[in-house]
Amino acid sequence: MVARIDTEEITLDGLRQFREDATATYREPDESLEGWQFYLQTMIDMELLLIEAREQRLDLSPGFSDRWDKERRKKIIDEFTTREIVRALDLSIDEIRQRFAQSKWNRVMRLAHIRSETEAEAQKVIRDLEQGQPFEEVARERSTIALTAARGGEISHWLGHHNLEELGLNLEIGELLLELRVGEVSRPIRVGDNFETFKLLDEGPAPESLRAAFTRAEYMKEFRTRWLTLVDQLKDRMKARVDGEAVRFLVDKMAASGNKGMSLAPDEQQVVLCHFDGGQITLKQFAETYNALWFIRSVSFDSTGIADFVESDLLPRALVYQAATKQGLERDPEIAAWLVEKNHALLLEALREKEVVQRVEVDSAMVLDYYTSHPDRFMELEEIEVAEILVATRSEAEQLLQRIQQGGDIRRLAAQHSIRTGVEGGHFHMHNHPSERRVFGGLYDAVLEVPVGVVSGPVELEEGFSIFAVEQRVPPHQAPFEQAASRAQWWVQKQEENRLFELLFTRLREKYASRVVVFDGQFAKLTTN
Repeated sequence: MVARIDTEEITLDGLRQFREDATATYREPDESLEGWQFYLQTMIDMELLLIEAREQRLDLSPGFSDRWDKERRKKIIDEFTTREIVRALDLSIDEIRQRFAQSKWNRVMRLAHIRSETEAEAQKVIRDLEQGQPFEEVARERSTIALTAARGGEISHWLGHHNLEELGLNLEIGELLLELRVGEVSRPIRVGDNFETFKLLDEGPAPESLRAAFTRAEYMKEFRTRWLTLVDQLKDRMKARVDGEAVRFLVDKMAASGNKGMSLAPDEQQVVLCHFDGGQITLKQFAETYNALWFIRSVSFDSTGIADFVESDLLPRALVYQAATKQGLERDPEIAAWLVEKNHALLLEALREKEVVQRVEVDSAMVLDYYTSHPDRFMELEEIEVAEILVATRSEAEQLLQRIQQGGDIRRLAAQHSIRTGVEGGHFHMHNHPSERRVFGGLYDAVLEVPVGVVSGPVELEEGFSIFAVEQRVPPHQAPFEQAASRAQWWVQKQEENRLFELLFTRLREKYASRVVVFDGQFAKLTTN
């Protein structure tokens, strides 16, 4: 034993484990005497915080009790689910992968397309193709999408289950396209307000990421099936039944409030809504669940709607918790240890909230002083102002570049010719940060190399060919205080919390000094080893 705080003992093995856990991800273990003293003092401080939390009876407060009960129930329900369903599902992963290998979605497609505005125009496309005209020529002549028409209709990236929506295609259309053989052309397919005719240029195996996504979807589907089966079995076994009178009370209560929310008096909260062997669901539990889900899960406040909500959102987890309790899952050594650790973590959080967070006082002068003293934390990236024309072909780009070199206005020409969407008049701003590459692709790299005022291009991009000019560069600078004030306030808040935390440690070390015993001989032996 290295130290004792009241009846809590810190052993050599416990200290070693604490150091290993504390340094696993973010620091090298310190083997020095000072290092071991730091780890030991940290463990002692955590015990002192727990003593103080209990002295203040925070563990008996209603707010703490409710939160602890929710965390405890969640852990037990999740563990029961893992043992009853997840472990069995793990054995069927190979089966799910086999399903993917046998499905249509185990490959991706390289497509070309011809878009037509009307069905009549789409039939003209089919007529031309049937008369022997190459697909590429028909695409250039008839497709209404200039970017792909210039490439003979070719779509530049592979398509599969994961990205069909980029073309506005649903899975049903995807299934039809996967029936095509390489070189085969589809019938015209309505997509939104247009008609699309596709040709399968090539196909290949789906990437690993697509197989993983398919596996996850199948896994969740199978999990859902087994979960519902388990819940149905528990309903029968525990004789679950909804109280009709309580349901009618809820209907009347909601109607009286004008459907504006669920608010119950203390005596109303204890009314039993659902009975089952060994447990029950109260109106308080209904209200808490409803208030947590109302924005994503609508409830029809008639007898049928309330019963459905209970059956689908309340009863399943209540029954699973009851089944887990009957099994004695809470006494399982591994789960019991987790629950103790979680209880301690919630107590520490409650004490920190009361003694630190709620005591922080931040005024505007402190925020302004921090902003002034730490300009590096409020820097704006270099901003680059760009005028650009994006067109489908190199020849078109070269012609426009020549017009600009002869005195043409790049912004006026951009308004007339650019096919870049979401940009008004070909004029936009980008920041000197690699994340912009996701938006602008190779244009981002090209812009970084070009001086202000120079017209450059054509640059070949995935979307077409670009000519552009950097009109202005605004160098990195500190953001105005009005924009940075909220960030500065956050930093001051954290700074004050750290200061108050240190004061709390100092106070508790003094207050409980008589309860702490450090066994120097054992500690010295540890550092020697």
